[in-house]
Amino acid sequence: MTMAGSSHAPVLEANALRLRFGAVEVLKDVSISVAPGAIHAIIGPNGAGKSSLLNCLSGFYRPQAGSVTFDGRDITGLRPHLRAAAGIARTFQGIQTYPSMTARENILTGFHNRMRTGMFDALVYWGRTRAEEEAFAAEAEAIIEFLELEELRHAVVGDLSYGLRKRVDLGRAIALNPKILIMDEPMAGMNPEEKGDLARFILDIRDAKKIPVVLVEHDMEVVMDISDTVTVIDFGEVIAVGAPAEVRANEAVIAAYLGAG
Repeated sequence: MTMAGSSHAPVLEANALRLRFGAVEVLKDVSISVAPGAIHAIIGPNGAGKSSLLNCLSGFYRPQAGSVTFDGRDITGLRPHLRAAAGIARTFQGIQTYPSMTARENILTGFHNRMRTGMFDALVYWGRTRAEEEAFAAEAEAIIEFLELEELRHAVVGDLSYGLRKRVDLGRAIALNPKILIMDEPMAGMNPEEKGDLARFILDIRDAKKIPVVLVEHDMEVVMDISDTVTVIDFGEVIAVGAPAEVRANEAVIAAYLGAG
C-alpha cells in the first residue's frame, strides 16, 4: 500500500465516480489519478462531463457513488471552502475577479482562507495582526512579480484586458498556497499571445512552485505541449489515459474527439 505523504503517492484521486442529474448519467465510473508535479489535462467533446468531474474534485458536486482522495485523505464529503483550506485551488471558465479593485487588492483577497487573526486580535494583539498583514503583503508582491504584473499592481482590474484579468485571477488562486491547482478552460477567450503567456505561467507553477495542475482545455496545441498526462472523457466515460503522444495516436480518441486531421 502507498502511504500518504510518499513522494510517489497521487496528490489527488477520483475513484469510480458516478454522477447523475435526473435521468442523465453525467459520469460513469470515472477515475483519475494526479501525480505529484504533473500537469494533468482532461479533454473531450462538449458535454462529455469534464467540468462535472472538476466540480466533483473541488466539492461543488457530490457524486452518488465513488470517492475523492486528496493528499491521502478521503474528502468526498468535504465542502468546497474546506477543500480550498486543505490546499485545493480552483479557477473557473469565467473571470472571478473584483473589477473595481486593483490587481494587488484582488490578489490579497486570496489570502482570506489563510488568515489566523481576526477582530479580537486586531484590538488586543495588534502586533500579531500587523505581522500577518505584512507577511501576506510580501507574498502578494512575490505573486505579482511571478506573474509579471509589476507595472499593473495598482491598475483597476476592470480596465485590464481579458488575458490580464485572467492572470490576476490566477494570482488569487496562487495566494491560497495550494497543494494542487484545478483550472477549467483557462485559455477560453484568449488570443494566441495571451495563451502563450498563460501556458508559460502554468509550466512555471509546476516547475518553480512544485504545484501539480489539473486542467480542462479545448486548445489541443496547448494540451499536447504542456501536459504530462491526458485523460480523455466521452459521454461520461474515460476512453483513454496516457502521455500526450499516446493519446493523440489512440484510435478511440481520434474517432470521438480529435478527428483524423
